[in-house]
Amino acid sequence: MTGTRPVIGIVGHSYVVPMHFGDLTVHGATRCHVDALLSVGARPVIVPPRAGIDLLDLVDGLVLTGGGDVDPARYGGAPGSATGVDADRDAEEIALVQAAAERRMPVLGVCRGLQILAVAFGGSLVGGLDHMHPRDGHDVRTAPGSLIHDLLGALPHTSALHRQAVAGPGPSWRASAWAADNVIEAIEPTAGDWPALGVQWHPELTWHPDLTDETGRVLFSWLADAAGKHHQSREHGAGTLPEKESSWKLSPQTA
Repeated sequence: MTGTRPVIGIVGHSYVVPMHFGDLTVHGATRCHVDALLSVGARPVIVPPRAGIDLLDLVDGLVLTGGGDVDPARYGGAPGSATGVDADRDAEEIALVQAAAERRMPVLGVCRGLQILAVAFGGSLVGGLDHMHPRDGHDVRTAPGSLIHDLLGALPHTSALHRQAVAGPGPSWRASAWAADNVIEAIEPTAGDWPALGVQWHPELTWHPDLTDETGRVLFSWLADAAGKHHQSREHGAGTLPEKESSWKLSPQTA
C-alpha cells in the first residue's frame, strides 16, 4: 500500500432493529467489513443511504456489500424471482457506482455488490441458485491474465452464500472467474482505466469468528493499494477524466 492511509467508504444500507420501545431504523454494514479495512491499513467509514454521491470527494475507494437480491425489474428478469428486494437501495447504489466509475474511483463489489456493478452498466442476473455453503465454500477457476488470477491464483477456495449471480456481464465487464457449474464468480472492467473488481463470494468472512474465507486479506489489500494511488492522483490534480473520454457513460442502466 502507498504511504497515505486511504479512506474507504463501506456502502451502508438500512435495516430495522427491534427495540423495547419499538422498531429502530439503522444505517450500517457488518463489522467484518470494518475489520477487513482496518487490518490492511485503510481508514473505513460507513457511507449511509442517500449520501453516497455527496461523499465521493471525501473517500478514496468504495466497498459494495452483500444483502438482498437486486430487483429483477432492473435487468428484465422474471417478476417474483428475487427475495429481500430493496428498490431504493438498488437505485441509490446504481447511481453511486456510475458516479464512482466517472471518477475512476477504486471499487470492490462483494456478492450483491458484484451484481450491482453488472446491472448498473447493462448486465443481467439469474436467480434461484443454491450456492449457499457458508462454511464449506467452493473452488473457483480464474481466467489466466486476469486481475483475479494475478491476485489469487488459478483455483482459489472461496466462501459461497448467494442465490443470484451474473447471467450476462454486459458490455462494460468481462467474466474472470467461474464456479464448477460455470456460474460467474468474478467480473472485471473491459476498459483498463478503472480499478474495479466484483467477486460473488464474501472475502470479509476472513474476519468472521465462525465462518471463513481464504481471499479476504489479498482482496482488501488490493483495494487499499488502489485507493491509496487514487488519493495520490487526486492530490496531484489528476481528478476525474473528461466526460468525452469516459467509456463508462456509454450504456449505464437507468431503469
